[in-house]
Amino acid sequence: MYPNMLPHRLLSAAIFIVCCLTTFANAATLGSDEVDALRSIGRTLGKDWDFSVDPCSGTSGWLDQPLSSYQANNVTCDCSFNNNNNTCHVTHILLKAQNLSGNLPTDLDSLPFLLEIDLTRNYLSGNIPSQWGSASRLVSISLLGNRLNGPIPVELANLSNLTNLVLEANSFSGPLPEALGNLSKLERMHLSSNNFIGEIPEAYAWREFLKRLRGKDALVGSSKRFKANDEQEEAEEDYNKTCKY
Repeated sequence: MYPNMLPHRLLSAAIFIVCCLTTFANAATLGSDEVDALRSIGRTLGKDWDFSVDPCSGTSGWLDQPLSSYQANNVTCDCSFNNNNNTCHVTHILLKAQNLSGNLPTDLDSLPFLLEIDLTRNYLSGNIPSQWGSASRLVSISLLGNRLNGPIPVELANLSNLTNLVLEANSFSGPLPEALGNLSKLERMHLSSNNFIGEIPEAYAWREFLKRLRGKDALVGSSKRFKANDEQEEAEEDYNKTCKY
């Protein structure tokens, strides 16, 4: 009898361990404030998320396996914060090529741990909200290929951690905010295929900043090329000379 009972006991123990681990892994959930923020963001974007499950569960359309680099439908959370209350936080929102036709949400700062928002290749319209400048942890913003317009809000210069800003292939207009030249961590800024006017601000002529703006048509509007002042052109020439050994 005992030999027959041993496999059953081992199976029961294995099931118990798996259940305990699953319960522990699923114990951390997204806080109610951030759930409310995602509800608001979804309504503004035109994204129909399923809130019958926890947004950090990695299921039910919250974290899909991408079919290609062209598309993404992911909300990523970090549940490892040492807060002793089993709370997760949203860190990345990637909604690439999701046929979104709404506007940009104003309440990104309601997700205080958000690092990246990528809304590439949708049909979003309207302006970039000035409130985005309060999402202080943002490292990357990509709005490539939408129907957005208006000026770049100067408040984006408050994003001191920003390394990536991709705004190309929209209908943005107006002059470039000079304050963006003070973003010391910025590594990539793509502004092509828009309707910007005026001269490249002198702050962009800083040698290291020019290095980060290098690339084909990095600062070309959809119908006109920016008029660079002599100081900017000389600075770029000096930079190119230093790269030739």
